[in-house]
Amino acid sequence: MEKNIEKSFAGKWIRCIALNLRRIAILCFIVAIASSVWALTRKQYWTASAITVVPGGQESSLGLAGIGGLAGDLLSDQLGGIGNMMSMGSSALDMNLVFQVLSSRTVHERVIFKYDLLADMKVATMDDALNKFGERVSVFLTPEGFFVVSMEADSREKAAAVVNDIIEFSNQELSTIITSRARRSRLLAEESLEAAEESLFISQNRMEQFRAETGLLFPEEQGIQSIDMLGTLETELLLAEAELAGVSGTMSSSGTAYLEIARRVAFLRNSMMDKAAGDSLSFFPGLDNMPSMLKEYENIAIDLETRRVIYLMLRQELESLKLEEAKESPTIEILVPAVPSALRSYPKRGKMVVQYTAIVFFLSLLWMAVITYAKQLLDDEATGPFWRNVIRTAGSQLFLVRKREKGRKRPS
Repeated sequence: MEKNIEKSFAGKWIRCIALNLRRIAILCFIVAIASSVWALTRKQYWTASAITVVPGGQESSLGLAGIGGLAGDLLSDQLGGIGNMMSMGSSALDMNLVFQVLSSRTVHERVIFKYDLLADMKVATMDDALNKFGERVSVFLTPEGFFVVSMEADSREKAAAVVNDIIEFSNQELSTIITSRARRSRLLAEESLEAAEESLFISQNRMEQFRAETGLLFPEEQGIQSIDMLGTLETELLLAEAELAGVSGTMSSSGTAYLEIARRVAFLRNSMMDKAAGDSLSFFPGLDNMPSMLKEYENIAIDLETRRVIYLMLRQELESLKLEEAKESPTIEILVPAVPSALRSYPKRGKMVVQYTAIVFFLSLLWMAVITYAKQLLDDEATGPFWRNVIRTAGSQLFLVRKREKGRKRPS
């Protein structure tokens, strides 16, 4: 059994390894030192990661689609389509949209400009910077429906800050993308509300101008008070005229009491005429112009009230659409924020030294196997002469044999 092992290829290979074990150990030691020195010269990188979620994107096996299937099975044939309608959710679309935004060029460019990565990466164009940035950042979706955003940078703080900025910029981009009917309706409602607000402002200015020109601040109250005032004046006038008629039979027209009563009657008549025609110094408008003023005021008031109601309705609708949009629009929520990592991700010096040393060790064993197999071929009586002849012929073609022969002839 020992003779068979000694003459076998495995035995010769083990003996060759044992004979060259010191050389292999020295070679592995040199490679370990060289790899450790090389690892010390490598630029260090740290990796930060954040776990995010899209609300509504995670559905269990019996989620909306499962409930829709059960509803379709329980309902009649005519109503079975409800199950398919319930299964057509928008969660898959939202997840795909969020993934595309997280990996979009727009978000990456904003990060590159913010941290001036063009100079850091030593590139001249944005396309080259995006290619290198894409090698450092990674976004992937877990089977459970969570997005993991990772970034590798030359400092702990920068790696965490870049990840947080990617999520923030993505949310900003998502807020401007029309992804639902509610958002499209909200944009239209904002435009309509702006037009309604401008129209309401014009109507208010028209009402203000009318009040400034006519003095009608409160038309109904002012009209009632004007009528009351005229009624009072007319009563005073009738009393004064009655008194004047009473004294006209006993006093002459040149008497002091008669003249006093006559002047009062004239004053009351003039006051009534002024109040009826409208006095610019009075707070109350004249009754002659009151009907036309009230007609114009009612038209302006109806127009103002209509525009006010339209504005309030549009504003209420806008608030409802904002709530609806918040429910339907995808957003990125951070479950585990990115924080500066304590350990660097590259280089792993111990791992590199062990890895390179192990590679050299296995290559040495493989080289020993090649040498053992070559010696076995050359020492074999059947194949040895052939391979020696081949080696000799190849050496002569490469001018190796002649050099050796010339080197041997010179000493003689």
